[in-house]
Amino acid sequence: MAPMATELATLRALSFRISSTATAQLPQHVPAIAASLSSCRALLSSTQTSNAKSSSEASVAVHKYRTLLSTLLQDRTIQGRWSAIVLIKATIEIGGWETLQKSLPWVRGLLGILTKPDPPTSKKLCIITLTRIFMLTREYPTLVREITTPSLPTFVQSSLQIASSKASTSLLLLVLESFSELLPRHPTIFRSYLKQLRPLLCRLVAPTPSTGLSRDQSQDAPTAVATEVSNAARRLLIQLPCCAPKGASSEEWENALRTTVSGVHRVADRVFRAVLEDWQSTVREAPANGHNLNGEVQDLEDDYLSLPPWSGIFAGSERLIGLLQLVKEYVESPTANTVAIKVGVIMDLVTRLLSLTIPASGSKSFQNTARINNQVSKEERDNLWLVLPDVHVAAIELLLAMVYRLQASTLAVDALVLDQLVWVFGSEKENAQVRTACYLAIASLLKRSGVNMPKSSIDSLVPLIRACCEELLPSEVSSNVVKDTPGQAKSKGNSQPQGTANADSFLGSKSVSDPTASFAGLKDAAYELLPVLLSDIRAQYFSDSLRARLDRTAVLVQHKNAMLASVLNPPPSKRFGKPAASILPLMARSFQADQDIEGMLRPRMPVIRLGGHDTELEDDNEEEEEAEAEEEETADNDEQEGESFVGQELDAMLKTAGQADVVVRDFAMKDAPTTNDEATVSSASGSAGAEDIAQTETPGKRPHTGEVPLSPAKRVRFGEAEYAAVPTMPPSATATVPPVNATKNTESAATSDFTVSATASAVPELPEPGEDGTDSDDDDDVVPLVFGQDTDDESE
Repeated sequence: MAPMATELATLRALSFRISSTATAQLPQHVPAIAASLSSCRALLSSTQTSNAKSSSEASVAVHKYRTLLSTLLQDRTIQGRWSAIVLIKATIEIGGWETLQKSLPWVRGLLGILTKPDPPTSKKLCIITLTRIFMLTREYPTLVREITTPSLPTFVQSSLQIASSKASTSLLLLVLESFSELLPRHPTIFRSYLKQLRPLLCRLVAPTPSTGLSRDQSQDAPTAVATEVSNAARRLLIQLPCCAPKGASSEEWENALRTTVSGVHRVADRVFRAVLEDWQSTVREAPANGHNLNGEVQDLEDDYLSLPPWSGIFAGSERLIGLLQLVKEYVESPTANTVAIKVGVIMDLVTRLLSLTIPASGSKSFQNTARINNQVSKEERDNLWLVLPDVHVAAIELLLAMVYRLQASTLAVDALVLDQLVWVFGSEKENAQVRTACYLAIASLLKRSGVNMPKSSIDSLVPLIRACCEELLPSEVSSNVVKDTPGQAKSKGNSQPQGTANADSFLGSKSVSDPTASFAGLKDAAYELLPVLLSDIRAQYFSDSLRARLDRTAVLVQHKNAMLASVLNPPPSKRFGKPAASILPLMARSFQADQDIEGMLRPRMPVIRLGGHDTELEDDNEEEEEAEAEEEETADNDEQEGESFVGQELDAMLKTAGQADVVVRDFAMKDAPTTNDEATVSSASGSAGAEDIAQTETPGKRPHTGEVPLSPAKRVRFGEAEYAAVPTMPPSATATVPPVNATKNTESAATSDFTVSATASAVPELPEPGEDGTDSDDDDDVVPLVFGQDTDDESE
């Protein structure tokens, strides 16, 4: 109860502050009061009951607060009504359903303010508050029936009157945005206002401020419209098909898009009349050239969209760009129902607009192919070259919208679009906006289909790639006038008279700043394109010089993503067996603190098991391998028990060999204390004992001679008792110790009277007969052997 008591005290304090403050000074206190209302959220949103005393006190406090707001809403002063609107908006946001269901008196008061001569600020706040109330009631059908349905028509009518009058730009923008939020959710209510809403929007979607017509001739259309208002009007216009009867909204949307595309073609027919187009439509009939070519280009007739008339090449380009942006809104905006977009119709329009480029100055240029219409004046043709880059930018933005919205549906036209963009870039690369649009469009195309592009398409991108690197690393232009001496002029054959030069240019060198340095969008577009070029294009398609330029640019501008893409997509090696040069050391030095770079340099991630099924299979495989290993070990032990141990055969042979008291042994070396070397017993003339050993061995096994390796593949474990018992080895009468030369890896055997006892050193461990291994030239590599057990860590 303590938190509720605190909120109750806060609400009482706020109510007292509102009632005790003068109305003229209340707007100064409203921000603090609205901020303190958040502490009363639970109290304002809780259901009030009359069971407990505390609930009764809370109900009284809430009722008093609401009554104060209702009184302020009907106040005679503008300050009081403005304060009431702000506090009602704050209360609606935190009050929840309890406050919302009792907001009908407030809604009626807010609707009344829209018809009063209050300042635009009060009307804007009133529209925002009413829009928020209508949006919140959408989740409750009862509140929609009680509040929204009877109040929304009055709100729409009042807002249309405000928008149709000479309203301010901010107020008109707010009305359009409010309608964009409410129309998709209440289409049946807006259906009866379409006749008033559509003409208003048609005057705003494609304004022509450069028109040469008078205000009467232009049907009182606004000459200057803010960009934000035009964008909001286009977003609202494309939602009007939602007001169609049930089931017909999709068809209405498709017809509206088709009509808009036809309107673009209609305007292009007049704007492009100065040239003879080579483009031929595949989905549209050729229009009849019925307009006059002698006068100024204009369109005074009613077009498909009932747009205001226009006159002049500049006004025509503005209308063309506005309609292209409208088509873009149709493509990228969401719809309430499923719609069908005819990609061929839009691509036909884009192809027409991009096929016409500014002719190059040189007559030998490949792109100087525009055919001139001699019936049109040269001034209009020059003005067309002036406005054409802006038209191309709008067309490229439409392409970008199609790529983002349709995704894989337009993969088939990527190669065609890429060729068109290269064509436009080669002709209009001096324009910063054209370069920016081309960088963005090509980056989006390469991200999804760059790996599948053929080498011919990549080769056509070389000028654009070089320009992208130059955008990120602009070269300073010197303002010095380089003037040849008279001798140099004569040697060059320059006999023309020299013109005047600026004397101040000889005082010192001054660097001229890049004119595109302040155009942030251009730098950002080139910055985003650089890593795409290195990651989404096959490395073998780049020449050495071009790849070096890309890598150098990435390093100099410290572009981490581009450097990472270069490392992950290295160029092919020119020399067999030697990798190509990489910028990995430079990247590691430049980004020492980045975790992703550190993870690539020193990966330590363990193997990640995907799913539980694979883990169970691996566990089963491990169990089967362990079972097989145990079976093999058991079989080896049984086999070894059945066979006679080679030491026993040697012991029996030596007992019957002779009566010499010489014992031949090898002792452990100091350098390898864990290694037991075997003694090599040799006979001068092939003793009979050696022949007996060879005959007693199993067929198929190698003879046990001095060349037997010291480290057999398998060893037999000695028992504790066998390991402690040291057998005596009486010398043979015929066995002699030949002189052995001192070598690096062999100890010389000596003849002594040493007798074996229980306190002697470790008994030599002999390998099994027939176990082969590789000869070792270094006794230091010999490890202690345990018979019957593998000493590798992996086999344990």
